[in-house]
Amino acid sequence: MSLKMEAASLNQVKEMVKRHEGYRLEPYRCTENKLTGGYGHVILPGEEVPTTKEGWDVIFEADFDKAVEGAARICEGMSMPDKKFGVWISMCFQLGENGTSKFKNAIAAAKEKNWELCSKELLSSRWHQQTPHRCEELADIIREEE
Repeated sequence: MSLKMEAASLNQVKEMVKRHEGYRLEPYRCTENKLTGGYGHVILPGEEVPTTKEGWDVIFEADFDKAVEGAARICEGMSMPDKKFGVWISMCFQLGENGTSKFKNAIAAAKEKNWELCSKELLSSRWHQQTPHRCEELADIIREEE
């Protein structure tokens, strides 16, 4: 893995994140009771809310870039295939860099390329209870042979 993924791999991760997040033009309250819109974007107080899909697409791209940067910091110095790095991008998109960085045991296992243990650590989390299908799909990617 390099911190610069192949464009095709990056687009696959974007599509996976969009599929996991779903899309809503109108703002709604997420399971954490936060005002949310577009592709899972938490709307901050005073933030302008887009009224078009194009507006939400711009916000998605900025949120996705932030997730890539966060994943790069978390995975700094690690070597892994783009597909596995995409898992960390997806986690940073959903949980933020701060939330993802709390997966200390999973991160340590990834550093050792112990993918089975890394996968188990992801599955033994509150995150798995909150979004089981997403977590299981991402844990499966981590567990896959390189």
